[in-house]
This record gives sequence, C-alpha cells and structure tokens, in this order.
Amino acid sequence: MIGGIGSNSYSNNYSYGKIASGNKLPRAADGAAELAISQKLEKESRTDGVQIRNGQDNANIQNIKDGVLDGVTDYLQSMRENAVYAQNGTLSSSERGDISNANSQLLKGIGQQLNSSEMKSLGLDKLDVNDIDSIDNALKSVNDARSSVGAVTNGLEHNVSYNSIAKENLLSAQSSIADTDIAQEITELRKNQTLDAYRTQMQRKQMDDEQQKNNMNLML
Repeated sequence: MIGGIGSNSYSNNYSYGKIASGNKLPRAADGAAELAISQKLEKESRTDGVQIRNGQDNANIQNIKDGVLDGVTDYLQSMRENAVYAQNGTLSSSERGDISNANSQLLKGIGQQLNSSEMKSLGLDKLDVNDIDSIDNALKSVNDARSSVGAVTNGLEHNVSYNSIAKENLLSAQSSIADTDIAQEITELRKNQTLDAYRTQMQRKQMDDEQQKNNMNLML
C-alpha cells in the first residue's frame, strides 16, 4: 500500500507540473513520436521567424531607398520649376544666372544623398540643370527606380506575410501536440487524488487492524 501511495503521489506532482508548465510532453517517455514531431514543428516555426525578421529588415532597407529617391524627386521638381521660370523673357541674364546657380546647389544636395555610382545609374551625373528635357529625363529615371524598389518591397512584404501565416499554422499544430489539455489533466489529477485518499484510508485501517490484533495477542 505504501508503495502505491508513493507512486500515485508522484503522478499527482507530475500532473501539477504539466498543468503549471502547459507542456504535456516534458519527457520523451510521454510520447516519443509526438515529441519528435513537436520538435520538428518548433524548428520550422523558428526558421520562419528568422525569415520574417530578415524579410522585414530587407523591406525596411527598400523603404529607406524609396525615401531617398522621394527626396531626389523633390530636388528635381524644384530644379524644373526654376528652369521653367528661367525662360521668362522678363528676367535679366544676371537673374537667370542666379537661377542656374540655385539649380547647381540643388544638384549638390542630390549628390549628398546618393553616391557616385547611384548618380551614374540614374543618369544624374550628366544632368544639365538648365535644360528642362534633361531634368524630365532624370525625373523619369528616378520614378522608374522607385517603381523597381516598390516591386521589390511588395515581394518582400508578401514573403513576410506568407511566412507569418506559415509560422502561425506551425505553432497551432505544435500546440495541438504538445500543449497540456488542462481539463483532461485536472480530471486525471482528481482521480489520482481520490485514489490517494482511498489508499491512505485503507493503509490506516490496515494499521488499526494490526494494532488491535497485537493488543488481543498481548491479552491472551
């Protein structure tokens, strides 16, 4: 009887542990196959988590590029307005020179946001700050670059969304395998507690019966 009580007390403690942790597979003995599947699902969900983080980081980089190109577009729009205004027949040559200098400063501002290779790839290294057609071509080049950046960003965000859904499904599948069924575990715990109480009662009765038997033997 004592051994039975000890074993059942261990079961009670074990049930408490599973309820507290929420994990019904703390040992391989609790379900070797289920534990292997659970660990595989966890590995895959963690991989998806890293892919989500990488995708978000790359999307952030693309958003930064888009922000820079948006700023370049503003510079070019200002340059175009100046170039159009310079065609005003009422302006003196000195005033047109001031406008040209202003556009040159705007081009320098663009150069502070882009490196030389980026300037070259966008055709800005040969930009004529006084020619409207040249500025228009630069604007088209920048807009095309922004479209490419947007396409890359959309692809990255799609992958992040896909991996997020995949991770959620994997976690759900893992939960169905590894998470403790609280209601079932409490039922099992109460059953074991009832058995514990019954065994304790029977042990005490056995001890009382033995004590009475010993007392009767002493009286004989």
